[in-house]
Amino acid sequence: MNTVSLEIPIEHIKQAVRRLPEQEKVVLWRLLDKEIDRTALSQRFSSALKSIRKAYAHIPEDEVMADAVKATRQARKAHHAKSRS
Repeated sequence: MNTVSLEIPIEHIKQAVRRLPEQEKVVLWRLLDKEIDRTALSQRFSSALKSIRKAYAHIPEDEVMADAVKATRQARKAHHAKSRS
């Protein structure tokens, strides 16, 4: 038997998933959820937080929060603009 290997760009996968009925999206979500290594994900998140805290240790908290709020607003604006197009 011959084997065929396909490389599908992530954007094509996203488009295909968006076209699925909600029930099939839930099935896919549950399948993918089982694949997540929650311990590794938690460790990566904790490591990222440590790095951020270290990088901003010498800056007052109100300045850090102002930067975080600004960055969040910019990211949301970009996300909303992308989702509208």
